[in-house]
Amino acid sequence: MNKLYRPWLLAVLIAAAAACSQGSDYSLMKEGEPYAEAIVREVSQDWNADKLIAKADPRMLNAFPEADIRKMIADCANALGSVKSQKTLAGQVNVETAIPGKTTLYVVELNGEKANAWVRVKLQKIDTEWKVLGFWLQSQPPSSGAKPQ
Repeated sequence: MNKLYRPWLLAVLIAAAAACSQGSDYSLMKEGEPYAEAIVREVSQDWNADKLIAKADPRMLNAFPEADIRKMIADCANALGSVKSQKTLAGQVNVETAIPGKTTLYVVELNGEKANAWVRVKLQKIDTEWKVLGFWLQSQPPSSGAKPQ
């Protein structure tokens, strides 16, 4: 093979590998999206911390004691009230140094009776099961028109 074609061939192989990786990342993100939507719906339906704790990865529970999770969910209930609707706004796949493997992160908009909020849910698929690594809430009054950070 001519030496001039080798760099070109290498560039094509690298681009193809990157495209395949991005495609699998997108597939992982789309696969986890219904799970993220379901956990937000289950927790916010009656603001039940037990539903989040049951789906939490042990690493999350090691970092955040159950008492802290229960307080956060109670604060969410007080701030938002009953949730009228939810909509997934964004999803992404991350590779992190602190967590082996890929994680997914979703932003779900909640429209509550007292305020609107955005929930960020971090998930990881371990074997065939999705586990929650993080659950954050950012709230704004319904009339603010603010966007999630």
